[in-house]
Amino acid sequence: MAEPMSVKSRLRRQTLLRAALAVLWIAGAVILFIFSRGHALLVDNRNLEEPALRAPETVVVYVDRQLGLEFYRGDRDRFQVAGINHSIYVEFADGTPPFETRFTLPIKDDMYILSIPKMIAGIEPFVEVFHSEQVNREEAAAARAAEEAERQALEEEGSIFSVFGE
Repeated sequence: MAEPMSVKSRLRRQTLLRAALAVLWIAGAVILFIFSRGHALLVDNRNLEEPALRAPETVVVYVDRQLGLEFYRGDRDRFQVAGINHSIYVEFADGTPPFETRFTLPIKDDMYILSIPKMIAGIEPFVEVFHSEQVNREEAAAARAAEEAERQALEEEGSIFSVFGE
């Protein structure tokens, strides 16, 4: 007959089992966080000055096999993506062969911007962290007043009318 387990060995076994389960739960939570972390990805199809790159006229962009969005030159739109590894597929309206690549987003930031002209030209980094400027109302009002004053000064000089052919 097999001898019954002592109380000490049974307690030790239960403690080890509970510790192993706790480690598994923590590891599972970390894995879920990494692979399901959501990001906002702004896709930008604007011309660049530095370096001088012209954006494609019309493209359809697919990110992670989501529904494709049509971009004209100067457009910017947002995709919600999850995880760290992503793919992008770009179809051109002018008959240029499609472009496809993969990229990785770091976990730490919430919003990134992807430049289509940089990506197509092979310039790294074509994905950067997007920082939106927090402007308080007083600063925004001062900026609008300065723009209005500048516009009025140009109107008085008459140079603004020569631009529009009036």
